[in-house]
Amino acid sequence: MSDAAYQIDLASVKPVTASLKAVHLEEAPEDLFQMIMNAKQNMLEQRYAAPPDTSKNPTYAPYATVVVNGKVVAKIDNHGFVETSNAMSDQCADAIKAADDRCGGASGPQLAQARAEEIAKALGGKVDKASTAMTQRAFEATPQPKATVNEAAMRADPEYAQIAQLRQAHAAFLAQHMDEQQATA
Repeated sequence: MSDAAYQIDLASVKPVTASLKAVHLEEAPEDLFQMIMNAKQNMLEQRYAAPPDTSKNPTYAPYATVVVNGKVVAKIDNHGFVETSNAMSDQCADAIKAADDRCGGASGPQLAQARAEEIAKALGGKVDKASTAMTQRAFEATPQPKATVNEAAMRADPEYAQIAQLRQAHAAFLAQHMDEQQATA
């Protein structure tokens, strides 16, 4: 490596933006435009979404508990979500990973059962299945609760109007582009 110094002639330096053409989203290729607009719409909806009420949905009810020496060390719901104390979390984490590896992407009661069994095995406990434990078939047949979107608040957001304007500008661009193609054909 040399210690040669570089000199820049500041008089010949031009801003990069001067040579760049402005990019207008409404002129983007259709697939890119739709992808961006769907992402914008989804982000806006997320901003105004309220989480679903899962309190009465049986898929969130207890599936089983893991009991060690008469003490509940883990609770598992029908989705397979595990609740445990901070003190037990490290020991349960390895068992949960082992269950997930064993299940190969299973969900619901299949996952809950595998996780309960692995935690019980790792901690020397036993699985007590809850009266609210679901079968896989019942779990899959039960509709999952959905988030609700406050439509009025979302429509009042200035970004909602911007998205609508972009869609309108894109439609106008496409119509103009088609007219130009027909005129040259």
